[in-house]
Amino acid sequence: MGTMRMPPVVFLGPSAPASDILSILPNAIIRPPARRGDLYASRILRHEFFLILDGAFGNVLSISPREVVDVVQDGAVVVGASSMGALRAADCFPAGVHGAGIIFRLFKARVISAEDEVAVLYREDRPFPALTEPLINMRIALRRATREGLLGASEAEEIISAAQSLHFTLRTWPSAYQKAGRHLAGEMLDFLNGIDTKRSDAVLAAGKVLKLLEVGRGSFRPSRSPQLFGLSSDGRERSPVALSGADRQQIEAEFIEWLCCSGRAHSRLDNEINWVNGELTVPTSSVWNILSGSGELEADLMRFDIFRRAVSEARRCGLRPGIEDLRQAERQLAKAHGVGSWNELLICKGSSSSYAKRLGIHRTELALTKCLRRTFLFVKGRSTKPREVLLWHPK
Repeated sequence: MGTMRMPPVVFLGPSAPASDILSILPNAIIRPPARRGDLYASRILRHEFFLILDGAFGNVLSISPREVVDVVQDGAVVVGASSMGALRAADCFPAGVHGAGIIFRLFKARVISAEDEVAVLYREDRPFPALTEPLINMRIALRRATREGLLGASEAEEIISAAQSLHFTLRTWPSAYQKAGRHLAGEMLDFLNGIDTKRSDAVLAAGKVLKLLEVGRGSFRPSRSPQLFGLSSDGRERSPVALSGADRQQIEAEFIEWLCCSGRAHSRLDNEINWVNGELTVPTSSVWNILSGSGELEADLMRFDIFRRAVSEARRCGLRPGIEDLRQAERQLAKAHGVGSWNELLICKGSSSSYAKRLGIHRTELALTKCLRRTFLFVKGRSTKPREVLLWHPK
């Protein structure tokens, strides 16, 4: 008898009903949304094909880019789409992770970057359909509505801005329209509810896995080790490879400054950071050791790389952030730093201090990324477009 292939493992939650996936991959093993370590555990059991659609976050550790890269480098095939899967596929595609669908392409092109874009509230015992609407579904549905002439671009932007200000557990079409001060007609609600990009991307990704299964593993990169990663000696402790070849010395100071200004550094670095004449003065070796011990260094490196590429792209395109872009950036930074408002954040950091000045620069850069995302989701007919963007045309 020939060697039997283990069935593909699909991490699925509110993005699509299990029946959609099983109609394409009837032998698939359906697992709940992926948590930290789930991919490792399945790989140790010698599964070779993985489809990540949904992932847990918040009160549990989410699946990390390092885990995904380790499994791919061990010789497995990983496809990501729809929700957390799209985010991790965009993070890790240079390592050989496959992505599928509109949401993956938008993350990969850096038009969107926040996990909040795909976050929803759902029941664990009955995950589909979700109890709230993912922000990215709302963006795409409203853009399609503008193309159909059902509403204007300015109205769509108002509704998206209102939805973005809501916590994801409260984000529904009625609540977004109410927050924006707009009337939601029944016909429009039916139209918007009929567009479920996360679900259609999940189906597309399942089809991609089926094709990869049919092709076999001959065209894929072999494992770095004859053993499973869980038994090998060089698995999870490799250095980060998130910055396209840049070494640590090249990006160290800028990366730590971004961590501080974005609020991702939290209180654990407060005693290590000094600002002199607007410049960051920090014993980088000790800070790097602290970050390396956090378990999230590689994910932060990837977020930093995406951020600075988006800023560079916005500047290349000659974009200027609007008032609402700046306000959104201020709200995001205030929340990240654990204060109630932008003014309160400046007061906490000393409004005339070097740190506060750098925060102001970071606010403008963050607003640029929001301007880039807004521009290329809602403005038609632009001759300038971000590099590497894969054009998508919802029908």
